[in-house]
Amino acid sequence: MRLGYLGHSCFVVEAGGHKLLLDPYEGGAFPGFDFRLSDYSKLLEGVEGVAITHHHADHDFLKPFPRLPVFDGVAMIGKGEKEFLPGFQVAAYKTDHGPGRGACSAISVRAEGKKLVHLGDTFRLPEETASAIRGADYLLIPVGGLYTVGPSEARDLALSLSPRFVVPMHYAVRGKSTLVPHGLDDFLSNVDGLSVLVMNPGSIRELP
Repeated sequence: MRLGYLGHSCFVVEAGGHKLLLDPYEGGAFPGFDFRLSDYSKLLEGVEGVAITHHHADHDFLKPFPRLPVFDGVAMIGKGEKEFLPGFQVAAYKTDHGPGRGACSAISVRAEGKKLVHLGDTFRLPEETASAIRGADYLLIPVGGLYTVGPSEARDLALSLSPRFVVPMHYAVRGKSTLVPHGLDDFLSNVDGLSVLVMNPGSIRELP
């Protein structure tokens, strides 16, 4: 399994020669948000399907992918696991985006014997969802705060979920995103007990 990072909460998961895009964003959708998918076009080559955790413009920008199948996490909460792409078993679980922010899901992806979980914009995680996703190989977790868990909350949540590796996302980046108050360093300053994989936008890596 390989993981590519396009910034914010957007990733490409590649396994068995197939590629799934998670949470594509609309660049410039909000003041202070200037990530652009076009800057990472190489990572998007060959993408065969899109999965979205919820319906906010920085997570569900589908316009560039009009012919691709879409896994709508909110619509699929509680409907079990399904083969969305060849070799990709995908499921959605309820998560809490915080008061007044609408429905949100966490999405799990199983492929090549590994399980990856994308927590979307988790502000609080219901215990039934925590039980379902505990022990994943890779936990993609927001760390920027305000709309999601912040650095210390993310650490505590990650420790409670016992993943093999944690991949931080949805944090402030100078010149790219000021939507949230905390940057990556705020999270990395206290990650004792966690194995953290830091990915730079535009990078792709073979997952250990």
